[in-house]
Amino acid sequence: MNLQALKPNNKDILVSRYQTAGEIAGSIVKAIELSKPCAEILAPSFKNKNKLTTAKLIFLFCKKAIPYKREPASRQTAKTLPRILADANKNAINGDIIGGDCKHYATATASLCKALKIPVKLRLISQNFYDTTPTHIYAVATINGKDIVIDGVLKNFNNEARYTHKYDIKI
Repeated sequence: MNLQALKPNNKDILVSRYQTAGEIAGSIVKAIELSKPCAEILAPSFKNKNKLTTAKLIFLFCKKAIPYKREPASRQTAKTLPRILADANKNAINGDIIGGDCKHYATATASLCKALKIPVKLRLISQNFYDTTPTHIYAVATINGKDIVIDGVLKNFNNEARYTHKYDIKI
């Protein structure tokens, strides 16, 4: 087992100065790819004969392991899975609220789904009728031909926030 894959590189990836939704999404896709070695080590812990149960275990893990903390609009970051978990661990040890937000939940969820060979995509949504700019992102797994929403920001598994516009990114 490559334990080095579980160590974060402790580098913040600042998305960009103006941080468009497209740039943020691109950074998340990159973070998912960079998370592959860690996700492959952790993934067997979630594996179940029933893929729907597997997806729910991933959801529950993210809810419990990563405290929610929204990043300010002026400083949006993409983090790898090891960094997300290390930041959550720092929170548990010294009480600093580092946590993660929807971007980090989406990264963790999609990384683990990919490692478990569960087809997954990222969904960006806007809840504003007059503005198509996405303000939220989450993972959507395809299990038995159905979309299963894995959104750690929401209270319940396979629930989806209301939206007026959506964009899916295949990964």
